[in-house]
Amino acid sequence: MHPDVDWPNAWEGGRVVGHEAVREYWRRQFEAISSRVEPEGFARELDGAITVDVRQVVHDAGTGETLSDSRVRHRYRIEDGLIVRMDALDP
Repeated sequence: MHPDVDWPNAWEGGRVVGHEAVREYWRRQFEAISSRVEPEGFARELDGAITVDVRQVVHDAGTGETLSDSRVRHRYRIEDGLIVRMDALDP
């Protein structure tokens, strides 16, 4: 990831920027939920971004209860081999 990576805070809302902010977001998220994301397809967009169709299953980290099982899209913008931005899109 780029040092100033721009990442969606899909769990709480908004966005986070930079390695430390992304790390802290993931730490908070994974204390509460556990998710499994399985890629199902990839597409290169006209602007060079990569869109990944994924199946995302989210569980409560404490109880293991399934909270959601859905399909979403993740779009990555990459520059010089580093992720500079990720967006979570509706399928």
